Amino acid sequence: MIVVDNAGSDRAVVESFGVRLVEPGRNLGYAGGCNRGAAEASGDVLVFLNPDTVVDPGALNRLADTLQDPSIGIAMARLRLLDRPELLNSGGTVLHVSGLAWAGRYGEPAETLRELEDVAAPSGAAMGIRRDLFRELGGFTDELFMYLEDTELGWRAHLSGLRVVVDPAADVYHDYEFGRNPAKVELLERNREIFVLTAYSLRLLLLLAPVLAATELAMLAVAAKQRWLGGKLGGWWWCLSHANWLVRHRWETQRLRRMRDRELARCLTPTLDPAMLQLPRFVDAANQLAGAYWRLARKAL
Repeated sequence: MIVVDNAGSDRAVVESFGVRLVEPGRNLGYAGGCNRGAAEASGDVLVFLNPDTVVDPGALNRLADTLQDPSIGIAMARLRLLDRPELLNSGGTVLHVSGLAWAGRYGEPAETLRELEDVAAPSGAAMGIRRDLFRELGGFTDELFMYLEDTELGWRAHLSGLRVVVDPAADVYHDYEFGRNPAKVELLERNREIFVLTAYSLRLLLLLAPVLAATELAMLAVAAKQRWLGGKLGGWWWCLSHANWLVRHRWETQRLRRMRDRELARCLTPTLDPAMLQLPRFVDAANQLAGAYWRLARKAL
């Protein structure tokens, strides 16, 4: 077991458990911290865990067993809410055509997830991957810092022709709170833009251009209303000022492609329905429009 201490202050607590402690000396973010820990690991399978998770006995071995199937690239645990373990925190990440992503099946009874299921993306809170594959896919993207790094890795696995699954026989409990980090929405928005610009093919970008443009306008309005417009504009500036990196990162991602857009389309949904958020009324109409448009766009893939 390897614990990466991102400039924290719990050395005495961590060392008392006899685990290997890695101290970068600064906060590398979730992506960078996981990469640092993975570089120290020697096992055939890596399992990444949030610090606010509790693992059922046998769950980690179960994830490793599931990854014995060569068609599976990433296996995530059945994430339950720590304070309400009868309910799901996530049964897999849902990926919207706009690049928005959220914990799927949030709040549903955990027992409704009984079979191994394919999902669009894993939750980085508790997920396993073969060490060689993690390296082949490029690991997590340090520049994302935190949020959507797991979604991007899942997309890369799909690009490579591999499955991403949730395993109900591996239970992990998560002390989940959506709004814990006040900078979360700003990072989510910046990383969504990075993901869309680098993960989607040129054809998919062109076909989804109306949806992506509408999403940008909607998020600008939301940012202005909720007073994080500076963060939203800062995301645009980050992308512009890192244009060369974006081009390289896009090339690194697209070179993994083994699947056509028509096959990857099953990973995307036009319906925006994150259960942990209270959505404005116009979302219902937007979902209907996006659904109709996506049905037409898929025919051109």
